[in-house]
Amino acid sequence: MKTLSDIPAQKNRSRSFGPAAPVEILQWEFEFENLLDLYVQRRPKRVLEIGTYHGGTLYHWLKNATRDTTVVSVDSYAAGVDNRRLYDAWTPPGVTLKVLCGDCHSDEIALEAKLAGPFDWIFIDADHYYESVKRDWETYRPMAADDGVIVLHDVEPQTEIYPEIQVNQLWREIQREGYVTQELVAAGDVPGCGIGIVYLG
Repeated sequence: MKTLSDIPAQKNRSRSFGPAAPVEILQWEFEFENLLDLYVQRRPKRVLEIGTYHGGTLYHWLKNATRDTTVVSVDSYAAGVDNRRLYDAWTPPGVTLKVLCGDCHSDEIALEAKLAGPFDWIFIDADHYYESVKRDWETYRPMAADDGVIVLHDVEPQTEIYPEIQVNQLWREIQREGYVTQELVAAGDVPGCGIGIVYLG
């Protein structure tokens, strides 16, 4: 498990949202900066994001993508946030962005996503209720490359403040199944946090 003691002090900004993006990014800066370091290191060529919302994380997948990378974004836009008009400006030359608008649990969306895989990097950050995130895992886990990485957001235990965040239940199941995992968790009393990384190969 990667904790604050393993990271240089200048990155220990656990209570700040970030890193900077042109739209809202609902990530603790410490957690996502270190995840982004891994993303840059691995240089994935096929990237899938389930749950784009404002687009803050998508912005970083695109800006840090290498040439000939395909990034697929899946979101229903039912929450009333739609920044798709900004995506073209975020996409570097040589990088392909495919935006799928619809329910990530629908057969149609899942099939469209599958056609762009297999994925080296999958980021799951949609509905956080247990049954929903478990369905995301079961639907999109088979689309990962044999040596790919799957990332889940909000893997810390459920709290009274955010009872709808139930990803921890699935996270513990994944760990019990024997997957190689890593956690990035900001220090301090910061409810609704934690990034879980699953290494498939």
